[in-house]
This record gives sequence, structure tokens and C-alpha cells, in this order.
Amino acid sequence: MPAPAEPRVEISEVRSTGTPLQRLGVRRAVVCALAFCAVLSLVFEAIDFDPTFGTRRFHVALETADALVLIVLAAVLLGRFRSDGSLRNLVLAAGVVVIAVKNGLFAANAMFLDDTVAGDHPIVWGTAVSGVLGASLLAAAGLLTDRRIDNSPRVAGVVLVLGSFAVVALALAMNAVHDWLPTAFPTVPDDDEFTDLDVLSGHPVKIGIDLGTSVGYAVAAAAFARLADRYRDDFVGWMAVGSAIASCAFIYYAMIPSRFTELLYGGEILWLCAIIAFLYGAISEISNLESALVRSAVRAERRRVARDLHDGVVQELAYIATHGGRLLEQVGGTPYEASVRRISDAASRALDESRGAIAALNRELDEPLHQAVGLAAKDVADRADVRLDLRIDPSVETPVEWRDALIRIAREAVGNAARHGGASSVVLELGGKPVVLTVSDDGRGFDPGAPRSAHSFGLRSMRERSESLGGTFEVLSTEDAGTTVRVVVAPSS
Repeated sequence: MPAPAEPRVEISEVRSTGTPLQRLGVRRAVVCALAFCAVLSLVFEAIDFDPTFGTRRFHVALETADALVLIVLAAVLLGRFRSDGSLRNLVLAAGVVVIAVKNGLFAANAMFLDDTVAGDHPIVWGTAVSGVLGASLLAAAGLLTDRRIDNSPRVAGVVLVLGSFAVVALALAMNAVHDWLPTAFPTVPDDDEFTDLDVLSGHPVKIGIDLGTSVGYAVAAAAFARLADRYRDDFVGWMAVGSAIASCAFIYYAMIPSRFTELLYGGEILWLCAIIAFLYGAISEISNLESALVRSAVRAERRRVARDLHDGVVQELAYIATHGGRLLEQVGGTPYEASVRRISDAASRALDESRGAIAALNRELDEPLHQAVGLAAKDVADRADVRLDLRIDPSVETPVEWRDALIRIAREAVGNAARHGGASSVVLELGGKPVVLTVSDDGRGFDPGAPRSAHSFGLRSMRERSESLGGTFEVLSTEDAGTTVRVVVAPSS
């Protein structure tokens, strides 16, 4: 047998389900983020926010932290690209790389800028143009029709190099035409005289660039919200929330050009909130990826054990059961018949349990309960050539500890109906509150009050499983009128 392939984690395995963001709805979350930005802006105006809190060092620290977070975000996106080869993830990673390098350059240069030259320094224009380029790439990623491309490390490396080179090239180009660049905004206040910056006091071109950046983030937010709701992708959802806040931050920058100054305005606070949203999305993605890797490893091990059981224990039990039946025919009417029959029945039960264990090991870890119970019962019914009527509520939920018990009880009840009851038809029902599992057959039935026969082990096993978990177990049967097994899950569920 060839060696099993190394498990590969698909992006679909990383997706979160039922998270708070998904329950709220990404579109609603984006609207809440915009409302938060509006309220925060009104609060700043209402309390007459003191801009002197800001310092050049604070700006440098903030931009450095932003750059580091964006580098982590770019690494997560490149990891997604390496996993699924999505062009959308590649373009998105390129946009984040551009923004990260832009923030890093700004942090490095801001330490050496003098207030008297900050307004017309080429780094101002270089970072502004880089910002609108990064936002445009994010918007393009959200609007792209997703398709698969070569996801080799070489492609990812080229994106990193090109993104970094684009920002550096822009900075060099702005430096080369420095003499022709206009002053971005009026004289910047110094440490000795903190004054408010006038609204819309920046150069019209600078205001237009910031507004263009805001539009890019707004388009990205809308596109990401649509994709996140469609694919139930928390990471893209947080990208939508962060992009919406970033859009508001650049509207603030256009109105009050506080960057490259000693002053702290709402734009910095909003941009910091956007970075926090991006960081939360990256952490969520890393956590989900770790969980997916664990599930993948567990799934691979379960399938290996299932193969070993099938190729070893099951084959031997099948051999014993087959030859036990033949031996029973030969010793019929002799003192050995009862012993051989018990051995043959035991082998058949063990074979059925082994097959059930293999089916459970091959079952997906997050398979819905109604589907797992139905498949387990159908597997037994098909092998026994019994017609099975499933009446299962898809929304049924039980405590975690009951999941395996219900699956095993369903298998055992259907198997007993076929093997010992001679049934041709079985009805399995699962649902209600508290949850009730009922298995009814049209077999020959038996007298529950009569002395237990050899095949009563199955009934005892089902009863013990039910009662050990706090539930109730009941058998209703009449000779020549079929049998009904009824299990009630513990009411606390």
C-alpha cells in the first residue's frame, strides 16, 4: 500500500463558523465601525481635544507599531496565498506590503524632519502617494474575480520585493523633483507654540490624495464585507472593519493635516483603531489556522487507525464469523451447538462494532449530529438488507457526551432489529426537546419480561450507555408485533 499523502490544510478548513462577527453580520459590523468613527469625531469636537498631547516621538512610535502590525498581516496573507493560490490574496498582500513599507519609511524619516521643512519635505508627498497606491490595491483585491495562480514561494517573494521597491521608488522620485513640489500644508507649530491646525489648510492636491485614499479604503471595506458574508470568512470580515475605519481616518487627515506635526488629532486615533482591527483579524486567522492544522493531524491519524483496523482486526473477525457459521451447520443438534452459536454471535457483534468504529473514525470531526446518526444507521441497514426510514430533525442538538452514545445506540438498535428481530423495515426518529431517539421495527418481537437470551447483551449495552449519561432507556415489544427502542437524552440538554 502506498504511503498516505501528507495532510494539506485547505483554506476552507480555516474558516470560522458561528463567531460573534458572523452572528452580527459583517455588513452590520462595518456600519457599527462607521458609527463609532462618527461618534469619536463628535466627542473630540465636544471636549475640545487638546492636541498638545502629541509629540514627534509619539508619531514615530505609532507609525513603527503600525508597520510591524502590517508586516504580520502581510505574512498572514502570503500564508493564505501559499495555501490556496488565490490571486485576491496575492494582490491584497501586495497592498499591505506597500502600506507597511510606507509607514516604516515615514517613521524612519520623521525622526530627522525639522519643523521648518516638514511641510515641503518630499517624504510627505511620497508617503501620501504610497498610501493611495496601497488603498487602491486593497480595493482591487476586493473587486477581483478570484482565480488560482502559481502559488510558489518565488511568486510571493516577487510581490514582497515589488511592493517595497514601489514605495522606495516613489520616495526617490519625490526627492528628485523636490524643487517643483508645493508645500503640503502651512508652517507646522513647534514645541514652544502649539496651535490648532486650520480645517482644510493643506494643499488642494494633498487633500485630493488623502480623499482618494479614503475612497480606496471605502471601496475595499464594501468589497470585503460582501466577500466575508459570502464565504463566512472572519479574517476578511475584520479587513472590512479595519478598512472602513481607515477610510474615516483619511477623511480626517484631509480635513486636518496633522501628520508630520507635533499635534495629535482624531486621524491618528482612528488610524490606530483600524490597525487594531487588522491585528485582531490576523490573530484570529492564525488561531483558526492552528486549529485547522490540529484537526488535519487528528483526521489523518483517525484514518490511519481506521485503515489498520480494516486491514487487520476486521478481516480476522470476518474470517471467524464466516467459519463459525459453517461450523454451526456441522454441529447442529450436538452438545456443542450452544457454545458454537455463542462464539459465532460474539464474532458477529465484534465485527459490527469494528465496522462501526471504522465508520466513526472516518467521519468528519465537525459532522452534524443528525447526519452522523443517519449515516451510522444506514450503514447497518444496508448491510442487513433492511429498509430504513429516517425521520431526523436537522436542528437537533445534544450535549457533547451524548453524541457518540446516540450514534452507537442507533447502530445497535438497527442491527438488533435485523439480526434478532428478523425485521424487513426499521423507522429511526430523532428530535424533540428533550431529544428522543426512537427505533421501531416490524420484526417478530419478543417478551421483555422473559429470561434474557444470548443476544440480550446489545440491550444491556444500550441501557448502560443511556443511564450512565443521565438519560432513560425503554424497550417496548410484543411477540409477532415488532420492537421499539426509546432513548430520552438527559433533560439538562
